[in-house]
Amino acid sequence: MTITKTIQIKSEWQLAYSLDYIINADKTRNETLVSGHALNNIHNAEFEMLRTRRFAQKMKGTFSNGKGKVFAHHIIQSFDPKDNITPEQAHEIGEKMMLQFTEGKHEFVIAIHVDQDHIHNVRPDRVLSQVV
Repeated sequence: MTITKTIQIKSEWQLAYSLDYIINADKTRNETLVSGHALNNIHNAEFEMLRTRRFAQKMKGTFSNGKGKVFAHHIIQSFDPKDNITPEQAHEIGEKMMLQFTEGKHEFVIAIHVDQDHIHNVRPDRVLSQVV
């Protein structure tokens, strides 16, 4: 059975920490199981996501440091070892889910972690509709 968990990201520090954890080379076969959507470079994801957030704030005319506001999500999708899912299949499932969830309109990083007995994909996504 697949389990999906969502963690709210409410600070720039939490976004940076999540991205570092998600992209971790030790968990992702030296980053071969990492990709991004609507980003120029996954290693600049934090900068690009925060730039998008600030641009959205400027366009909306609302300027806030965002303290206490959800501006991204860290989503973890874990697969049961009995499911016989390959890391590549898990990546494809995760990408399809995120593209559907974001309608392809928002930035995200997705990575498959293979450092435990169960394959799981982890990703933060940028949900602009919640930018304040």
